[in-house]
Amino acid sequence: MADDVEVGGGSPGIYYPQDFDLESIDIFTSSGETIKLKYLMTELSMFEDIYSFVVSGYVILVDAVGLMEKLQLDGNEYLRVVYGKSRSQSNLASDHYFRIYKVGNRRPIGNYSSEFFTLYFCSEELLLSEQKKISKSYKQGRQIASAKDAEEADMGIINDILQNELDVSPYKIDTIEETYGTYNFVIPRLKPLEAISWLSTYARPMNNKVGADMLFFQTSRGFNYRSLQSLYQQEPYATYKYQPKNVDQVGQKISLYEGLTSVLDFQYVKAFDTLHETSSGTYANRLISVDPLSKKYNITDFSYSDYTAKAESLNKNPVIGASQNKFGIKQTQAYDGKLKVFVSNANQDRLEYVKDKPGSVAKDIYAETFIPYRTAQIALANYTVLKLLIPGDSFLTAGKTINFNLYSLVTDQNENRQLDKYFSGKYLVTAVRHIIQSSGGYQTILEVAKESVVMKISAPDATSSEQQRVINEAY
Repeated sequence: MADDVEVGGGSPGIYYPQDFDLESIDIFTSSGETIKLKYLMTELSMFEDIYSFVVSGYVILVDAVGLMEKLQLDGNEYLRVVYGKSRSQSNLASDHYFRIYKVGNRRPIGNYSSEFFTLYFCSEELLLSEQKKISKSYKQGRQIASAKDAEEADMGIINDILQNELDVSPYKIDTIEETYGTYNFVIPRLKPLEAISWLSTYARPMNNKVGADMLFFQTSRGFNYRSLQSLYQQEPYATYKYQPKNVDQVGQKISLYEGLTSVLDFQYVKAFDTLHETSSGTYANRLISVDPLSKKYNITDFSYSDYTAKAESLNKNPVIGASQNKFGIKQTQAYDGKLKVFVSNANQDRLEYVKDKPGSVAKDIYAETFIPYRTAQIALANYTVLKLLIPGDSFLTAGKTINFNLYSLVTDQNENRQLDKYFSGKYLVTAVRHIIQSSGGYQTILEVAKESVVMKISAPDATSSEQQRVINEAY
């Protein structure tokens, strides 16, 4: 995006916010035929999500020549999609092959002279993962994930699964973040993507980031293994705003950049839900970890107040000012709201009858870290959720951050609207849907979330007699 490009200007790229270039949509059949679908396409939708392993989507086609019968589609076909925001060939953001896995929504039009049907597609790795299972041991003490270009001997477990079990090419890997600590694991007959998901619950991010908030996902740029906290630290991709629609003034031009960063519509998906956050362990939770070898147990308490003092965040202030209930217990101290019990192996190598026999017990899996923290971190990552409809942007992917400016309903003394300090701020893009329609429109739907706020939320005054009266008399 460029600030100096204006509607009606001489740019060889885009002229209007919803411009795009759909170069081709082609089917490659198992018999070696190539069928061009560009002019049969009614709608193309592509999905990315940081909580989903792969990119997927669908294309709706109108058919008057019996493609289904002629092509004999059976699920062994591939779909190539080439599109982008700019008319410049070098700026086409997406050129990818997908596996067609299903045909659906087939229905006749008119007097059965033509029909609509939908082809559903996904990345090849999803189908490959469904076709095999891994039974493999990693006993030499491996990182769960190492740097993308690590040597074979230093390759992390997730790197090994991607490259050696799923045969993922290096060019399809975007960012793999290194994780802290080494582990001994035996993968017990899990599908490759299931194994990555399982390992991610144990993984702890590097660079002094707290907890266990690693996520595996794919975007149009490739596969990623990232910490939520590292995603939060990214510079915002752009600042989007929702305000009354722009109107041309005589002799003035509206900048293309302003059009591209205007939110066409938005929806509140989730704000706060105190009951859910309490029962899910977002504010506080407790782990009882039992060591059957030493016959001891340990209690680990997670407190949101302590966590926010150490963790990276999108915005500078916590989402609550912790209140006290009538028993004098703060929200961030109600540990019994979410209680978990887990078998742990912490410090087993220090036991008297073990420490002289190195390797006789597994390396510490740090259950006391990954269970309490991950429980809260995943819930916090979706504390406030919005959906934004913006002009299509093929360069905007899941996992990026944006700024969102929402103007308040309240005006100041000069009748100027200020920013809504609760819903405005920095957000993480958790999901993206790109929609291209044959009518010429290209729009992107973003699901964005944040776990912190710009404004400072004050805690209720526990010493106030009026506050105490209300708490005690609450019905």
